[in-house]
Amino acid sequence: MIYILFGIISALSFGVSNVYWKTAAKDVDYPYLVFFRGAIASLFFGVLWFFLVFSKTYIGGIINTSASTYDYLGTIALCLVCSLGLVFFLKSMKYAPVSITIALASVNVIVGILTTVFIVREQFNTIYFYSFSLAIIGILLSRNFNFRNFTLQWNKGATYSLLASFFWGITYPLFKFASPAVGALPLSFILEAAVTLIALIWITTSSNKVSISELLHTRLLKHYGVLSLLLVGGTLFFNLAILQISVLNLDILSNFQIVVSIVLGIFIYREKLTKQQMVGIALILLSIGLSQYLQ
Repeated sequence: MIYILFGIISALSFGVSNVYWKTAAKDVDYPYLVFFRGAIASLFFGVLWFFLVFSKTYIGGIINTSASTYDYLGTIALCLVCSLGLVFFLKSMKYAPVSITIALASVNVIVGILTTVFIVREQFNTIYFYSFSLAIIGILLSRNFNFRNFTLQWNKGATYSLLASFFWGITYPLFKFASPAVGALPLSFILEAAVTLIALIWITTSSNKVSISELLHTRLLKHYGVLSLLLVGGTLFFNLAILQISVLNLDILSNFQIVVSIVLGIFIYREKLTKQQMVGIALILLSIGLSQYLQ
């Protein structure tokens, strides 16, 4: 039960983060936000990791003291590949309309299911079929996806969105191996360090440069701090949850972040909740209920 709670905390953290991005992105471009929030989160994970090892304090599953060099090398490789998903996602946002990015997000789910079933070797039973079907429909409805007017106009954005979904779909299920191999905390550190490195490369190769003084403005430091705190909660609790919860179950549970994002958007940004979104939220919650209680 505690690991299900970890999954909920992770989804809650990422859900709040998704909403806060909207505020932070008004002041600074995404690559800089990704870099600073990742750098701060990595520093936190690194310091906590050092402290726990130095004090010989090991909470179950958080650090694996018997991890080998190959375990760490494999985890680093996995996290670097996973980080490519972020690169293509950021690139897709420049070219792809929302209708395309939402539709192609379902590819992430499909690739994740295939990876989980054929590599992680989890059984895809009937309950999961219904849960994922409800979740995908619920996601599309909750994002106000227009089925009637949808036409797929393939462009760079669609390609990048597809690649992002592919890289995320093939890597996140493999955290099922990485988390127990090195521990949830080292995995969190390596993942965010890899993302920070990718973001740094993105910034240094970009033509849109921002001065250090602008980036260290007090208002922006607040954004970095809030996003880092939410990232720490989302990443660490996800990696702890995956130690005991099946990947398929955790994938469905993670959709709770969409519900959180929509609800917070209503209260913070005064966004209107449409009937379509209400149906979508209901389907997402139903899919979570099915995956948790009817297995």
